[in-house]
Order: sequence, then structure tokens, then C-alpha cells
Amino acid sequence: MIKLSALLALVCILASAQTTPTRTQIYAAMTGQWTGHLEYRDYQSDERVLLPTWLEVKSSPDGNSVTFTYTYDDGPSKTVTEKSTITIDPAARTYTATSEGDHSSSTYQIEELTTGKRGIQITLSGHGTENDKPVDVRIRIRTDRNLYRFEKETRPAGKEFQFRDAYILTRRTPPQN
Repeated sequence: MIKLSALLALVCILASAQTTPTRTQIYAAMTGQWTGHLEYRDYQSDERVLLPTWLEVKSSPDGNSVTFTYTYDDGPSKTVTEKSTITIDPAARTYTATSEGDHSSSTYQIEELTTGKRGIQITLSGHGTENDKPVDVRIRIRTDRNLYRFEKETRPAGKEFQFRDAYILTRRTPPQN
């Protein structure tokens, strides 16, 4: 006979088990209007800089991608807008970001893609350039009911990962449910 405490422990484990979310679930978790800040490591000074940031995420009509429109407060009388399209393929385990400005595209491998009690978590790996030099890239994305967090770390070959940038944003209007 199973002890009640063992049964309760098993129920708790199963209730908190993480599952792989669908593209629709991922996009739904990202969609909305967000506000917060971008923190990045300055290339010249190596200091961390904060920029107030607004983000609007909309699903495409066909549901195959989402558009991210960032607006940054970059100083007195200066705002910058940047737009990109994100396409996630959970089956192929890829995450592709395409910039609307320069039409560049970066594709990352999805190392982790789960949904659980705390929301959706995605860990990506890939390659990029930093100061015109090749780097490995690791990105962690976490969304929950009211929080969107995107953290990027980079490293030159043979070095340790270092903070590159992070967005920490909350929904402009809290969900009703």
C-alpha cells in the first residue's frame, strides 16, 4: 500500500511537470504590449547601460510568426524603433529572428523549450558576430503571465560566456484572468 505522503509527493511532481509548448502557446505568451528596459554591455566602455523600452508583439495573420516592434528612449528628443519577425519551429527546434531594417536573419537551435508553472522557457544557442568577430551566442527567454525576460550571453571561441544584453519587461495592462 502506498503511503499518503508518497502519493502526495507524486501528485506534486506530476502537477509541476514541464511539457513542450506548441507554437501557438509560445506566440500567445509573447503577444501583447510590454514596457520596461533594455540593459546592454557597451562595446567601448564595457559598462552596462539601461534604456527605457516599449515592445509590441503581434501574431501574423497566418499564425506562423510574431512581429516584435521595439521602441527605445535613446536620449533627449531621440527615440529609435526596431522591428523584427520571429519564427519558431518547435518540431525542427529552431528560432529565427529576421530584422526588418537590414533584412539580416539569425537562426538559433532550441536547446530547451518547456512550459510549466512559471510559464514558457526557451534556451537558444547559435553563432553571431560581436565587434566584427565571431562569437557563440546563448539566449534565455522566459515569459509568464506578466513578465517577459530575454537574456543574451556571448563568448569568443575558448572563452566563458559574458552578459551581452537583457530585456526585462512587464505587460502594460495586466491580464483580466
